[in-house]
Amino acid sequence: MNKLNMKKITKYLLIIIIFLLIIILSINLYVISFSKDKIYSDINSIQKTKVWLVFWAKVLKNWIPSDILKDRLLVAIDAYKDKKIEKIIVSWDNSRDEYDEPTSMRDYLISNWVLKDDIYLDYAWFDTLDSLYRAREIFWVDELILFTQEFHLKRALYISSRMWIKSIWVQTNLQKYTYDNYYDRREVFARIKAFLNVEILKSKSKYWWKKVDMSKPQEEISLK
Repeated sequence: MNKLNMKKITKYLLIIIIFLLIIILSINLYVISFSKDKIYSDINSIQKTKVWLVFWAKVLKNWIPSDILKDRLLVAIDAYKDKKIEKIIVSWDNSRDEYDEPTSMRDYLISNWVLKDDIYLDYAWFDTLDSLYRAREIFWVDELILFTQEFHLKRALYISSRMWIKSIWVQTNLQKYTYDNYYDRREVFARIKAFLNVEILKSKSKYWWKKVDMSKPQEEISLK
């Protein structure tokens, strides 16, 4: 391969890279734009809303919440005690016998004086879009307070807006987290995935069951 051909290949590769970077930047800016005027720094800034959605995070050994999950639960507990919310949906993965995040989240809430009948479990949340889709279609929710850290909030607010769910977010960053930089980098590509799922693929939840009446205590449900 001569030098001329190498220069052409290099030129085309550079153009492709620049084009991809523009697409990545554009999609991220589009997704982020949906969070304008929907972010609050504390629970005292918000009006009373019936339902609060607690997004998943890692559960450690002996079912102890990780720092990220614990902070989400603590802010939810404060909002509940302050009567800013009436019901709490806890959402994540119960697809394996040995891993049951929703139940461990519920137990933590109950141990902090949240009534069991005010807690609803979504056992089939495998990503943010799935959880919000199920909140709308299974739990009949059209207004939510989204409960998550800053690195995740813009994507969550974008998805809920595109699903016509009225949502706001309250600050849950109660500390510095070990992998903050990793989460920020991951979100760049997670926003692209969310954009493709929402705008192009029109993705829906994989698992379904009958609709949940949130005026009544939830029946026991499991994927297992």
